[in-house]
Amino acid sequence: MPRRFILFELNEVPVRVVRHFAERHPRSAFAKVLNFGRCMETVTPDKGHLSPWITWPTLHRGVDSTRHHIVALGQDVAEVDAQFPPVWALLAKSGRRVGLFGSLHSYPLPKDTSGYDFYVPDTFAAGAEAKPAELSAFQAFNLRMVDRSGRNVSSELPVRDALTFLTRALPSGVRPATLAKIARQVASERIWRDRVGRRRTIQSLLAFDLFMAQLESKRPDAAFFFTNHVASSMHRYWPATFRDDYRETEWSAQWVRRFSGELDYTMSEADQMLGELMAFADRHPDTIVLVAGSMGQAAVDSPRKQIKTEVLLRDMDRFLAALGVRGGWKRRRTMEPTYTLSFDEAASAEAFMEAIGQLKIAGEPVDAKRLDANGVEFVLGQPNVREADFTVTLGNRSLEPAEAGLRNVMIDDEVGSAAYHIPEGMLLAYDPRLPGGRREHVQVSTTRIAPTLLALQGIAPPAYMDRPIQQLLESELEAA
Repeated sequence: MPRRFILFELNEVPVRVVRHFAERHPRSAFAKVLNFGRCMETVTPDKGHLSPWITWPTLHRGVDSTRHHIVALGQDVAEVDAQFPPVWALLAKSGRRVGLFGSLHSYPLPKDTSGYDFYVPDTFAAGAEAKPAELSAFQAFNLRMVDRSGRNVSSELPVRDALTFLTRALPSGVRPATLAKIARQVASERIWRDRVGRRRTIQSLLAFDLFMAQLESKRPDAAFFFTNHVASSMHRYWPATFRDDYRETEWSAQWVRRFSGELDYTMSEADQMLGELMAFADRHPDTIVLVAGSMGQAAVDSPRKQIKTEVLLRDMDRFLAALGVRGGWKRRRTMEPTYTLSFDEAASAEAFMEAIGQLKIAGEPVDAKRLDANGVEFVLGQPNVREADFTVTLGNRSLEPAEAGLRNVMIDDEVGSAAYHIPEGMLLAYDPRLPGGRREHVQVSTTRIAPTLLALQGIAPPAYMDRPIQQLLESELEAA
């Protein structure tokens, strides 16, 4: 008999972090899953540079990056959608009711949304369209927050967008308790300036409230919810929790004290989300809760990760003018210091790639690549460049940094990626029909998750997919 499922997409969290949190909080939802559910370690088969915009499509589509060829946020995925559709599209096409909130590469909305009870694209979407329409106000606010919080978190709020959203927030499902929590967070920043980084979590709290409201009222057959708030904390503050992972890098005791509570804070918020999902499953025992990451993180022991400044882009018009690139363009949302552009004409993209190939910042070339006919991506973020060394050259010509729209920016938390991506992630499963837990000391490929989700709904996976994870399908037999 088909089983409803909720896939809680907890980006980049490895088993180690789950166990560390559960040991410190034995009454937590994560501890309950470890004791009464299943815990497996996942491995992405993707090779080379790992990023969530590469590894999540692998998990969602059941094929690795050598086949889906998705390598950047904002990339046009229409062609690959036709060949290797994401699992939510396969479910909807098979007549299942689907709810989606924030999964990567979910923009634009499907042309036919009749199979979706709700659909809110990811936080890097090019527009605020959502289903139902009242969720568009949240998405507009969400995208504005993304735009204002790049390498450093902005302490300002987009007031007009916030008011538009909040006038519709309570009817849509945002709880007064969440608004009170956010108010306490903003107030606490006046006393502890370092806590402004916790604003990255505010969007996830609001999104989860709205997701739960839709989940409770619609009860779809399959539901997806994505959050990145723990991943952003791990990247920055891993040394403040796992200080013994570092030998070469000297993290000061003062820095550790400043940020020692950040990973625990973000995991606590994730734990509250998980607890609510498990309580929902307890009320509706035909539902299985799955918690997955498309990969994980681990320490990077390098002094280069202690960052005082980074070279960042502050004026795209000036940057393109300095490169001599003409023509219309649109900027796609990405994680700074990565920048993505879509030009109106392929010739402009070609001119950009030729020009940026001659660009050097502080004597070093700039990493750039062509995404498609009109799309390009480039990466800045040169760390700890002394002002005397902050040079910009284009071929044999010297440019003033400001002339090229560049600035050497002080980094608030003084850290780059002190932890970074590794192939190993995690898969947790909570089934209210099972009386006890079973530890699974095995690794499973992330390509096996999509076919497992289909199998839970009684749908035969396409021939190009890997085999389902039998241990999760056995729960149906054991519960019968």
